[in-house]
Amino acid sequence: MNNTAPHYGGSPRGTKVLMYHRIVEDKDLINSHWTCVGAKQFRNQLELLDRWGFTPITFEDYRLFQSGELSLPRKPVILTFDDGYLDTYTIAYPLLREFGVKAVVFVFADQKVKTNFWDRHLKLPEAPLMNRRQIVEMHEDGFEIGSHSLIHADLTHLSEDQAWEQISRSRILLEILLNAPVSAFSYPYGATNEMLKKMATRAGYKIACSVATGPASFGDDPYEVRRIPILRTTGAGGFALRLLTPFQYYGLTRWKVRNALRSSTRRRKAHSASPQQREQELLEHMGT
Repeated sequence: MNNTAPHYGGSPRGTKVLMYHRIVEDKDLINSHWTCVGAKQFRNQLELLDRWGFTPITFEDYRLFQSGELSLPRKPVILTFDDGYLDTYTIAYPLLREFGVKAVVFVFADQKVKTNFWDRHLKLPEAPLMNRRQIVEMHEDGFEIGSHSLIHADLTHLSEDQAWEQISRSRILLEILLNAPVSAFSYPYGATNEMLKKMATRAGYKIACSVATGPASFGDDPYEVRRIPILRTTGAGGFALRLLTPFQYYGLTRWKVRNALRSSTRRRKAHSASPQQREQELLEHMGT
């Protein structure tokens, strides 16, 4: 592989937001589902970021930059982790600390959510999530903690009142836990719409993340931030490609073409599919 640093435009608009879920060491897990990235693979990706001159920042850093309180590094990148898995704390966290970098971790505010129950249909072993002490520890170490709702519900399928509770109450509970503001939100399954974006704004969030939807340029819509999923199949070459400026535009173009070609029958079928099916379909059509 050519280890020359990918070209970068030098503007915050070119900031890449990468999306991870689990960092694991178990080979069976690595081979079982796209969300399970190997620890060695993740270490290699951190080494590549360092070699290529990228500096991981948080959404809070970007907000401070916008208000003129902080200068950004020449090549910022944002690493996000959804769901708050225990292995984010036990495996990813030590590696991130070793490289001296920070990340954004989206967690659930309902303390009754202790495992990834939403993945039971995959017949994977249920994975434990971080506890409150571990979440607070990462926050105190400079990692940004964001909300991933109360219980990982597909907000687009809830009533307006139910969706508002998931968005607003989760922020309140996490702020009580951390004794600090929570300004970032991640839509479960990457599913959002204009109503949910307005709710996120009204609830006091400064930024909200989707997955494959939203503008290609970072910052154009702070309440629908497009992210690039890093999968178990993302090798060094694929990782380099994802850091190239055109990649997000390529993903956006594929998304638009796919939607334009889909018939009304297929649209109805997609709407009735489960959140997990829609999320998997979404990833398959992103070129990931």
